[in-house]
Amino acid sequence: MSNKNPIPIPTAQRLQDFRQIVLPIIIFSLCVIVLGILWWNKIAPSSVVGEARSDNIVISSPRAGLLKEVHVGRFDEIKVGEPIAEVDYSTDPNYVDAQVEWVRAQVNLLTLTIDPVQRARTTLNYNQLRLDWLNERTTLAALKIELENSEREYQRLSKLFNDELVSESVYNKAKTDRDSYKVKVEETTGLVSSIKEALSESQDTDPTSFLDKVRIEKLDQSLARVEELLNPIILISPIDGKIGSISKQTGESVGDGETIATISSSKVKKVVGYIPQPINFEPKVGEQVQVRTRRLNGKQVIEAKITKVSNRLESVGSGVLRDRAAYKKVLAFTVDLESAVSKNGEPLNLHPGELVDIHFINK
Repeated sequence: MSNKNPIPIPTAQRLQDFRQIVLPIIIFSLCVIVLGILWWNKIAPSSVVGEARSDNIVISSPRAGLLKEVHVGRFDEIKVGEPIAEVDYSTDPNYVDAQVEWVRAQVNLLTLTIDPVQRARTTLNYNQLRLDWLNERTTLAALKIELENSEREYQRLSKLFNDELVSESVYNKAKTDRDSYKVKVEETTGLVSSIKEALSESQDTDPTSFLDKVRIEKLDQSLARVEELLNPIILISPIDGKIGSISKQTGESVGDGETIATISSSKVKKVVGYIPQPINFEPKVGEQVQVRTRRLNGKQVIEAKITKVSNRLESVGSGVLRDRAAYKKVLAFTVDLESAVSKNGEPLNLHPGELVDIHFINK
């Protein structure tokens, strides 16, 4: 056999083979690595999802009553101390009538305990005059309740009469009752005013009536509280924010503890994170994390610390975790954002309820 030497490959041919075979593989591998790094650091969502939270206040009625006016609408901006609604509690007859009758009984009882000889000795005795004033104020409070009830009944029958659903005699009776109570309220109001003027002119010179005077003072305070029930109560906002929802409208009745409106603060104070099952790591209080927004424009990244960790699993909907299951068990924790700022120094711009990604720096 003859000794054959391999045909030498020119350098130009080797370079051409490298460009056509090896170089595409190297470039493809580098592209895959770069894309993986970009996906991991910039694009891929974290397995730990968080939800921005703010203060949510529920405005409810402390007692049963009637909404005289609602001053706000949904999504309205509101400041601390601004009125939200006016509630008329005089429509709760069981509560107001009981208070009025209690004060009336106390006034009558105290009237009987005053010495009749002392009362005959001076017709303008200060204590007796003040008892008369309390008695008339109690009567006035009861008449105001009856006037409110008769006014509502008259308004109801007036609409029915215009639609020819009730007779004229029923309508006239309701109107007469309303006008009668209105006259009684005006007369009693004048009587209360005249007795008050007489009280300011009289002088209490009898030292033996001091005990009665103290008891009358207490009754006066009790009656003043009852009279406050006849005035509408204005519910005010305890925080700055926006009206999230309105559950009741003007003219509707509200029950004891029934929700009227909700207020959501515009400032996001914390983010609640959710670690789904299986739980691969336990979050720790004081642990440093990165909170990343999901906005395409103006994406922000801040560093904050975990302040609270739940000791039990809770259920969240699929809309938060983007899972097919309707609900999923998660371990919740809280990240404080009170003083957090983004890496470029700008304050974090989040809406309450907005979803964010939470990355654990040391995991």
